[in-house]
Order: sequence, then structure tokens, then C-alpha cells
Amino acid sequence: MNRTTSLAAVGSLATALAWGGMFTIAKTAFSHLGPFQLTAARFIVATIVFMVILALKEGPRALVPGRRVGALWLVGTIGFAGFNMLMYAGLAYSAPQTISLVMATLPMVTLFVMWARTRKRPAGLVFFFSAIALVGVAMVLGNGNPAAVLQGGLGQGVPLTFAGVVAWVLYTTRRGAFAELSLLRFTTHTCLLGTVSIIALTTVLTWNEPLISVGDVGAVIWQILYMALPATVLAVLAWNQAVAVLGAANGVLFINLVPITAFTIEAIHGHQPTGGEVAGVTLTLAALLAVNLVARRKAKATPWVEATQTLIDAPREHKATAS
Repeated sequence: MNRTTSLAAVGSLATALAWGGMFTIAKTAFSHLGPFQLTAARFIVATIVFMVILALKEGPRALVPGRRVGALWLVGTIGFAGFNMLMYAGLAYSAPQTISLVMATLPMVTLFVMWARTRKRPAGLVFFFSAIALVGVAMVLGNGNPAAVLQGGLGQGVPLTFAGVVAWVLYTTRRGAFAELSLLRFTTHTCLLGTVSIIALTTVLTWNEPLISVGDVGAVIWQILYMALPATVLAVLAWNQAVAVLGAANGVLFINLVPITAFTIEAIHGHQPTGGEVAGVTLTLAALLAVNLVARRKAKATPWVEATQTLIDAPREHKATAS
């Protein structure tokens, strides 16, 4: 393993740690800021940083979105507002480790979204292992008994987060519609316009709540900075480097480290996972790994499956344009 590959692997690990820790850290801020307000604060900071990076890399004129501002706004709203507001709303109802486990289904969801768009059915084993992954999630929720979900339901956190995952996949798989933009520029403009929607939606959804004070923001400023910088800007850059060097098929495997990181952090904070939870996490991650391996093998015979990797390949292009 050469130095470049080693650095890419370290970057992937750092990304998994940053994303896995984000859920626990965000949860600690809810006593001062609601999930929507926290989302707005995070992306105001992240957007400013992305704009500075874009201006330095491509020049100040790159900050002008151009004539397709409406399309960029729609895509950015689906991705940044839809994904993050739904995810944080789900986190308000579920444990951080559960939300991280739902997040790990991202590559699997991409396969099904591309199926809906191309009308080309994934391999049969994808359905089989996807069903097993869902059973594993149900085991975590039911403390080892997936049937408990049928009685108690999923709660509000899991469906909200899953809807957010779908929104993010819809966002990332629209990258090809803006081929005239570098991915750095595409990311910056959609983040900026999506943040405008986040602020507007937060204003509407919290109109009858007390206004947040400077003291509230100050009390959780470190959580905001963590989510905006390590868990957004730095994690994206590290992820882009990793997939550019390691490739999509290998890079996607690091997503499985996110829930492992989240469960580890929760254990350090005193939550001792039960045997049922451990079994559910193990089953889910094994099934998601199997989905990836099936898709990788299918890609050798069918070019379509490569399109399902848009979620991962787009950041690779970002790295190429930003380097």
C-alpha cells in the first residue's frame, strides 16, 4: 500500500468517525436548539466555508449561479434541506446509533432509485439482502426481536430519517444534469440555495416557538462548529480524496463504519448495547456489504449498475476539479 492509498484510507476512516460522531453530538444540542434550528446554524457556517473555498479555487465569478439558478435551488432544497431536516427531525425521536444504522442504507437506496429511473431491475440477490438488512434494523429497534416492530411500530425517527436518505440519493443522482459545473461549484451553489430553503422552512415550522437567543447559540457553538466543519466540509473533502484513490466499489464500504462509530461512542457514554442490538447491527452491516458485492459483480456484466454508483462517483469528480 503506497502513501497515497494509505492517506486515502485514513481519510475514509476520519470521515466515518466524523459522521458517526455527528449524531451523538447533534443530540446534545437539542436542549438549546431544535432540530430545524440546528440544521440552519450548521449549514449557514458550512455554506460560508464552501463559498470561500470555491472563490479561492475557481475565482469570485464562480460564486454566480448563472441562468439555472431555479434548477439548482430545487435540487439543493431536496438534498440539503430535505435530507438534513428530516434526519435531524428523526434524531429527535430515535437514538443516535439507530439513525446512523438507517444512514448506512444509503448505497442500497441508490440502487432502487436508479431502478425507478432507468426501469432496469437490480439483481435478485439485491432484494434478498436488502430484506435481510431491514430485518437487522428491526432487530435493533426490537432489542433482538424484529417482530416487536410489528407491535410497537418503527416510531417516527426511522421513517423520517429514511425519507431523508431518499432525498439525499435523489440529490446526488441529479449531478449529471449539471455537467457544465464542476462538482465543487455544483456543491457550493446547491448548498447555498438549499440553506436558503432551510432558513425559510425553519422560520415557518417554528413560528410559534420562542425565538432563539444568542445565549442558546453560544451554549452549543462547539456542536455547530463540529457539524459544519469536521462533519461537513472536512468530511466531504476526505471522502472525495478516498473515492478518487480507492475507487467507488471500495470507498462505499467505509459507509458501514458510520453506525459502528456511533454505537461505539454511545457505549463510551454509558449505553451498553444488548445482545439483540449487536446481532441486529451485525446482520444489517453484513447484508449491506453483500448488496455492495452483488452490485459490484453485476457491474462487470451490466454498465447500468455503474450508474448506481453516482452517489460515490460524483465526489470523485469533485476531487479532480478541486485539486
